[in-house]
Amino acid sequence: MNRDTYQRAKARLLSLGFTFEEQQADNLAFRYLGLTRQGEAFARALAPAVELLASTARSLEAELDRLEADDQPSTARRRLELLDLVADREYSLGLWDSAFDRATRLAALAHGSEDTAREARGRVMLGRILQKRDRPEEAVGVLSEALRLADASRAYDAGADAEYLLGAASERRGDWVRALERFDAASDRAERFGDPLRLATTQQGKARLLARQGRAAEAHAILREVVATLEAARADEELPRAYASLGSAAYLLDRPDAVQAFEKAVEAARRAADPRIEAHGLTSAAAHWIDARDFRRADAYLRRARTIFADLGERSGLGAAELNTANLLGAQDAWTDAEGHYAEALRLARETGDRFLEASALMNEGQMMKRRDRRNQAVALLTQARGLFAELGSVAKVARCDEELGELIGPGTR
Repeated sequence: MNRDTYQRAKARLLSLGFTFEEQQADNLAFRYLGLTRQGEAFARALAPAVELLASTARSLEAELDRLEADDQPSTARRRLELLDLVADREYSLGLWDSAFDRATRLAALAHGSEDTAREARGRVMLGRILQKRDRPEEAVGVLSEALRLADASRAYDAGADAEYLLGAASERRGDWVRALERFDAASDRAERFGDPLRLATTQQGKARLLARQGRAAEAHAILREVVATLEAARADEELPRAYASLGSAAYLLDRPDAVQAFEKAVEAARRAADPRIEAHGLTSAAAHWIDARDFRRADAYLRRARTIFADLGERSGLGAAELNTANLLGAQDAWTDAEGHYAEALRLARETGDRFLEASALMNEGQMMKRRDRRNQAVALLTQARGLFAELGSVAKVARCDEELGELIGPGTR
């Protein structure tokens, strides 16, 4: 399975007390999991059910393989049902190679059977996997076709998912205007499909971008509604991300309850065994504790976040944690160490194409150079940051850079 699925499973088993983790002195590159006594007892009790589920899955796969080998037109409907089911199961298990193969076959068979809605769903899954594998251009092509098919068949659920993923791709490229259009379209489709949870997800994407553009008050209002919807639905899997987004908007507004939202995100992520969002929540909460000069707590949060992101292979998240680590060190006047972490944050931002993170790292390092009275370096860094923020349409960040530059070289200078 992929790293994300493995780390979520590991987090759940550790939280339940069914496993323990240790690192052996003779091999520090590896950490080992073992069953506790309670875990072993539960595993023995679970074994019959595991075998039953496994045999059911095997029987479905065997039926699918047999029908595919015969390739009779009369069995096309049943094969589509099985491909849809098996592909979704394998994706949920993090078996992306086999899920990709199944989804490819699903789309091809649906196309031949003129089942446009199911072809759209197959292509959405392909696009989702391509995005996770960091192949954005291929993903956009597949998702654009999925969207066309979804519209043709009025498959609003697949259309909403395709629009949202295309919006995320535009956001990653820094095309925020197009991303907002995509998120609005995704929300419209989710609303027509009558799916409040899918609608909440699309609204989170919109709010995230509004906050980055400097429209934090609008983002905060949207996210409060999203959180209320998810809490009412007891959507435990979706709540951690919503709390983290709400905290980010509140932090930009200097609201004192921002840290509470971040802490809620961390707690909810741990309950849902979602280490990725736990790490994002810890990274964001650390910014608050740096401002509050609680450096010990901020350091503990960032150490944990960096470990999780490294385990997941999440380079963009690791870049954000590196940036806040640099800010933490800079706040303590550990200038040289801070420079190293700023450099690492910049490297990761450029590798992953995260232009907002790149601009933020340049701005924060420029602010540090300003405090160190290194005027020329500060001006150069802040000017680069301003240019990137202007391209992205982040009005508030451009204004902040102008303010800093004005204090260094006078107002009206670019």
